[in-house]
Formats: sequence, structure tokens, C-alpha cells
Amino acid sequence: MPEAVLDHARATLTDGSEVITPFWHIDSGREGEALLVIAAQHGNEVQGCEAIRRFRAVCEEQLVAGEVWLVPFANLPAVRHRRSHISLGPEQPYGDDEGHNMNRTWPGRADGNDTERVAYSVHEAVVRHCSRCLDLHSWSRFTATAALAREEGLSQEMARVSGIRFIQWRPGTAPDAEFTTIGALFNNSGRGAITIELAPQWVIREKEVALGLRAATNLAKLFGMIEGEIEQLDGPYVEFGRHSEDEERRMHEVTAPCSGLFVEAGLETSDHVTEGQLLGHILRDDTLETVEIAAPVDGWLWGYGCHRENCDVALPPQHPYADEGDVLATVMAVS
Repeated sequence: MPEAVLDHARATLTDGSEVITPFWHIDSGREGEALLVIAAQHGNEVQGCEAIRRFRAVCEEQLVAGEVWLVPFANLPAVRHRRSHISLGPEQPYGDDEGHNMNRTWPGRADGNDTERVAYSVHEAVVRHCSRCLDLHSWSRFTATAALAREEGLSQEMARVSGIRFIQWRPGTAPDAEFTTIGALFNNSGRGAITIELAPQWVIREKEVALGLRAATNLAKLFGMIEGEIEQLDGPYVEFGRHSEDEERRMHEVTAPCSGLFVEAGLETSDHVTEGQLLGHILRDDTLETVEIAAPVDGWLWGYGCHRENCDVALPPQHPYADEGDVLATVMAVS
């Protein structure tokens, strides 16, 4: 059976210090694809790190063709900083990256800023050797776990075997851009990639880790690297284009009819709900009445829970107090 070999990517930062990024390489000894699985480009998105650790064991037992490259801590400085980017301070919005959003810096630059230098080191040691990519991220708990892919070619095929309920089709980026996402780096060169957003950030949960592991294993099976049947999910995939007419037609937002505290009904994003099903209730802050909130249609919970912008970096935007008109849930109809 093939064994994982530990190696390292080395980057010299602007202050002369060094970042050493560990990774595993597993070679079956037989011709085949070179699959990259990478996680923690953002330091608070750690679900994929454990999924990769488990995938290593699967590959050591079952890899029959090709090779896998596994990078659980792509942006080790940000992980150690315990924030999305090394440029962020307490409760600073994700968008204030000052050029340090790793997933906007590929293929990196040897003489760039510190994040670009780390990306460049990982690209040279790992990424440039790979023909396929699974990029594992995490977003807030209020949005369902989803596969993000292009609605074309290999990326589309990869998404539809991922075993992730929601598939959000996203447009490509300009192939001549100096920097891009790692997914676009692969898709623009015909190599094929998808991104999976496991939810939530900041924590590691068994259910999400299992989804990430299943997706990685399914992709290896798709490419003939691991034998066996692809493990599909029960029920349909829910596919839609980001900001598309189809999304607008099928997406039903549930808003607060009054102000007060929104109490969830024990559901989770990606759960199936039926029209009229209880989603939760609001305890009004004026009359102290209980106002029940129900699903408007049959569908799947794409969003669930009262929250606001920047809920990924601060606790106040996660507070369940709702103003009248705040979004409490989003149900995506299947068709």
C-alpha cells in the first residue's frame, strides 16, 4: 500500500523569517491524475483540515492510481493568527484584507507581500504538480454547505459527484489576471477544480468533516484513483447560478414580520422543509407575544437564522435579535 510522505513548502517573508508549510504526498506508483486537496487558505476555516487528515488514511489504504497532494494548512500564518487573513484585527471585516486574502493571490509571487510569498511557496512545491483540485473552505453557519463550481466541463462533473446538496454555479475569472483563486487557476488551465464551503467557521464538526471526506473520496473515485461506487446523497442536488434568474425565482426569503428575538426550531441549513413547517418563532420586544415563523414553500434550507453582515468575524452580527424585515431563513425550492 502507498504511504504518505511528509514534505514542506518554504517561504521567506518580508522580515526575513521563514514559514514552513507541511504537506503530504501519496503516490500509488501507477499512472493517473494528481489530485490536490487543500484547506485553511483562511485561518478561521478549519473544517477541511481534519477532512484532509482522514482522507490521507483512505488514500494510504485504497489509492490504486495516480497521486494525491494534501495541504491541510495552506495559510499557516493566518491559522496561527486565528483570523481569516494575517492583516485582520479583532472584529475587522473579512473584506479588509489589504491584499492578504490568500485565495486571491494565486499563483503567488516570490517577492510579494507575505501572503503572496506563502502562496508562491505552496504553488511551487505542490500546486504546479497537480491536475485536479478540491479546495476546502468554510463560511458562516447561517448559509448551507455548498459546492461552488463552473457550470461547464470538468468542474461541473466534479460538483455533481461531490455529495454536497447545494451546488452554486459561479462564473470564471479572467484568464490573464495576475492573481486569481486557486479554483480559477485550475479551471482556466483546463485542469478542473471545485470549492466546497463547509459550515461553519471557527470550529470542527463531525458532520461537516464527513461531508468533506466523502467529497474528496468521491472525486478520487471519479478519476479512477480509488475503486468503488461514488457515494451519492439521498434526494436531489439543488443547483442554481449565483445571482441568476433561476436563483431569484426559486429562492424564498423569510423575513421578520416584527422586531424581537428569533428562536430557531432546531433545524439546520440543508434540511428539507415543507410548506407551513415551523421554522421558529419571534418573541416580540413590545407586546411579548410569540409569533410563529413558517416555511413558505417546500424546499431546502439555504439560509437559516437571524444574522447580519460580518457575522463571520464578530459576535454582534450573529445576535438573534431581529428588526422587522430582517431575513430569518431562505428556502430554495427544488424547481
